[in-house]
Amino acid sequence: MIRKAFRYTLLSALSLAMIQLPSFAYQLDKTNRVISVAPGTSVSATTTDLQNAFSYLVSRPDKDALWTMKFAPGKYEVSKTLRATGLKNTILSSNPSSPAKIVKTATWDDNRSGEYLLNFPYANKVQLIGFELYGHTTFANGNTPDWGDQGVYFGSGNIVKVDSNKFYNFGNAALRVVTDARDPVHGVNSFKTQVSNNLFNNVYQTATTSIDKLHGGTAMSTWSRNTFVNLRGSIKFASRTPGAKTIEFVNNVVNGGDHFGLEIDNYSDFLIKGNTFQNIKEYAMTIYTAGNGDIMSKGFPWGDNFSIVDNTIKNVTYAIRYAHKPFWDGTQNVPKNLVIDGNTISNVTNTASYVPLVYIGGGVFNGVKITNNKMSAIANRKYFSVQSGSTNVSILNNMVDGVAYGAQTTTAVK
Repeated sequence: MIRKAFRYTLLSALSLAMIQLPSFAYQLDKTNRVISVAPGTSVSATTTDLQNAFSYLVSRPDKDALWTMKFAPGKYEVSKTLRATGLKNTILSSNPSSPAKIVKTATWDDNRSGEYLLNFPYANKVQLIGFELYGHTTFANGNTPDWGDQGVYFGSGNIVKVDSNKFYNFGNAALRVVTDARDPVHGVNSFKTQVSNNLFNNVYQTATTSIDKLHGGTAMSTWSRNTFVNLRGSIKFASRTPGAKTIEFVNNVVNGGDHFGLEIDNYSDFLIKGNTFQNIKEYAMTIYTAGNGDIMSKGFPWGDNFSIVDNTIKNVTYAIRYAHKPFWDGTQNVPKNLVIDGNTISNVTNTASYVPLVYIGGGVFNGVKITNNKMSAIANRKYFSVQSGSTNVSILNNMVDGVAYGAQTTTAVK
């Protein structure tokens, strides 16, 4: 009787312990610092399991050691935002050849579930590699944005890598890299993001725009070898504070856009090199002053050191616009060092005579070089306009339809 009672008590205790322990559907290899996950048995289970795994990584005791979170192939349908605040020294890894597909459930409600699929505020040395990520916006009824449908968020991150992923069907920002609105550091506090070898298909935009007046975009970041198709809005770099600078946008392909290819507001020190922009309904690239008193505390100087070199622009309505107008409060500086060199621009369909191929205006500039560009099949045959009164302007060695083109007037287009 004693042995039977003891056995019964032991089994009951074990059963109770199994019920009370949390059921985490991930595997830990603490020796090699690997956490492995797989799709759950239901949407609820998948969402809970992934959030638990992220929470473990955020709170793990050895945050200064590099960990890898490995995702098995398959579909991970989730019902709410997966969030990891302060994730550090972590590689989030999926095999691009047989990827993990993280998908917003068909019943996703932006108000209850959250806007973002993955949300990483204050990430430090984090990599996102090899995933397929899906929003819920089809754009079947046109290119109208769905502002609540966003993909991956990195706010106030430092040394972040987003490589070899595929983003589909996001109605707002498929990827947002920005300074977080809750950051105690005002201005720009987002640095050293590498976005490379990704596909963005049927998304409204990528963005660096903050949601408040006190925080800006990002700095010291590189976007390279990405492909954008069926772009509904733009690849947008915008900042509401000074400090957004030192961006390289190189060797990317933008093929098909309902609005702009590259859209840049209030940045400085920007390299745009070796890209292809084609089949775009408005500007291949537009660079301009943006913001008013409703969304910004005040204007600030921006626009120095832009280089637009060795790009291919074809089958677009408009080519290049740089409009350095004053802010609403009158703030305006004289930007310096704008270089537009070695670009090949063809089949630009705009017929309005008042919109030239390359427009540089809104205020005077100090140092403009428009050199060694090759242009052909420009419908309105209006090529360059630089703001009257600008200094150190060189327009040399450009070609139109295979023939040398002389210097153009620097009078601004009205």
